Amino acid sequence: MSQVLISAVLGLLVIPLNISSVLANPNYNNVSEKFSQTIQVQRPGRNQNRIFEQLNLTDEQTKKIIGIREENQQEIRQSLQNLRNVQEELNTMITGKGNDNQLRKKHSEVLQLRQELAELQFNTLLKIREVLTPQQLQQWSKLMQQRRESLQ
Repeated sequence: MSQVLISAVLGLLVIPLNISSVLANPNYNNVSEKFSQTIQVQRPGRNQNRIFEQLNLTDEQTKKIIGIREENQQEIRQSLQNLRNVQEELNTMITGKGNDNQLRKKHSEVLQLRQELAELQFNTLLKIREVLTPQQLQQWSKLMQQRRESLQ
């Protein structure tokens, strides 16, 4: 796999990785706030439109990408909601009277749901990747690198 393609794939992973980092580093005191931020990241908005413009997507590509996101959005949102619920249950157990075995079991459930969410996001990414030309993948990689640098 070429260096450019590897960079492009890594760039495509930025949004899912941002979401995963929110989920991977939970602050058990403000879980609801973290998840509302996560859901906001998933919603298409001005940043997505700006990226579409910078990638010079055709109308057909734009429609395909929007269709892919819409197709998977409900499943991703449901997965996020399930994760939120189990995460809150774990939080309650941590501050409550749950024994170690119960906590470990609930924690395993949280990890499994995170894995399922990551898989959904990655599959969406792969579908979107198929719509882009090699040049657009390269450009997307550059845009995502700039975004990562601006977030640091």
